[in-house]
Amino acid sequence: MVYHLNIKMKKYLFLCALVALFCACHSNEPQAKHQVTFRIPQLAVETEPMNAPAVRKVAPLTDEDGAQMTDLILFDGATYLMRQQNTDPAFGTVTVLLTAGEHHLHFIATRSTELSYDEGILNCTSLRPTFGKHYDLNVTGGSDEYVTLDRLTGQVVITIEDEIPAGAANLRIQFGDYYKGLNPTTFAGVRSGDFDQTVSIASKVGMTDQVWRLNILAPVYGTESETTYTLTATNTSGDIIGQATGTMTICSNTKTLL
Repeated sequence: MVYHLNIKMKKYLFLCALVALFCACHSNEPQAKHQVTFRIPQLAVETEPMNAPAVRKVAPLTDEDGAQMTDLILFDGATYLMRQQNTDPAFGTVTVLLTAGEHHLHFIATRSTELSYDEGILNCTSLRPTFGKHYDLNVTGGSDEYVTLDRLTGQVVITIEDEIPAGAANLRIQFGDYYKGLNPTTFAGVRSGDFDQTVSIASKVGMTDQVWRLNILAPVYGTESETTYTLTATNTSGDIIGQATGTMTICSNTKTLL
């Protein structure tokens, strides 16, 4: 009798071992991936405050001035998936393999220069118009998705309305905070320090309504924040011939007029 039970027990343990082995093999199988194609047909330029242009749509992956984006980057959560450049004939259409289930995707299109991605931050040497979209997708099979990107950058527009006087040489532009890096998962601007740039105005002597535009990111996407500014005009001797200081509001997709 004891022997008979031992035989049954051994058979039972053998079956358990087979089931466990099957489950282990099954769990180690690679998860099936599905081909998903994303098409970015246009960039959205929303209505901007302060007498900006009205809502309009522009050509595929170009901004309102007709300048084409140079890079299209895709993240899956914080994971970098791919980068497509405008030298690709299919620029604006990307195909990736995604596992079944929920994905939190982040698209970024920009023409900023010398892009790099380090420690979760997308950096550049010169910030230029940048667009993006958070896109949640439940992958159940292959599909075609159409994604319209929104403007992430704002602008500071500096206008010297008066006639620039004889002897004028330079305009120094300073901001207390400047956000040039971008967190792809939140679209929050990352502070890169103070902004301090000097531009020549010598060739503008005698002219009025001279304009300089600087692209900016906000520390919280879609939310206004404040920073200080100082504008200093000097002559050829380095003497100050005009200066303005104050506090300005910055925000994504918004023009700040100085």
